[in-house]
This record gives sequence, structure tokens and C-alpha cells, in this order.
Amino acid sequence: MLDIDFDLRVDGQAPAEPFLDRYELEQMFEGARRSIGASLQRKFANIVCEEHAQAPRFKITGIYDNAIEEMDIQYHVDTCCQRFLLRVMQVLNKRA
Repeated sequence: MLDIDFDLRVDGQAPAEPFLDRYELEQMFEGARRSIGASLQRKFANIVCEEHAQAPRFKITGIYDNAIEEMDIQYHVDTCCQRFLLRVMQVLNKRA
């Protein structure tokens, strides 16, 4: 199983009448975990470094900014070597 660590959180003060309440934010975070996790599992199910026989590791950071009511998601990828990182980035950036 692929190693995926999620760090999803809310930043900033909520406006007087927020678009999403706390429950809806948690639902959005859970949906993001499921969607991103499934996509990464599908793309990397059988991809390991040919030289080191290790799979990539992912850390997904998502910050929902209360002030502008937007979510910023960033991917951090750890691999055993630079060559495998290039392969992982090719796969990650494919649309299929």
C-alpha cells in the first residue's frame, strides 16, 4: 500500500457568515483525502524504483483559507533517489 500522509487544516478567522461551516469543511477534507488518495493509489499501484525496489511516499498539505474561502493543496514527494523522482513526477503529471 502506498504511503500517503495528509495534513489538511483551516487557516485564519472565519467570516461572520462563512460559506462552509465546520462540518462541511470536514466533509470537504474527507472528500479530498478519498479523491487524492484513490488517484495516487491508481497511478502508483505498481510503480517502484527499479534500482532500490521502493515506492514513492507522498505528503499532501491542504490549507483552507477562511478569509478568502479557498483551498490550496500541495504535493510533496519523497523517493529513494533522484532518478526515481523524475519517473514519479512524469507519472504524477500525466492526465490519465
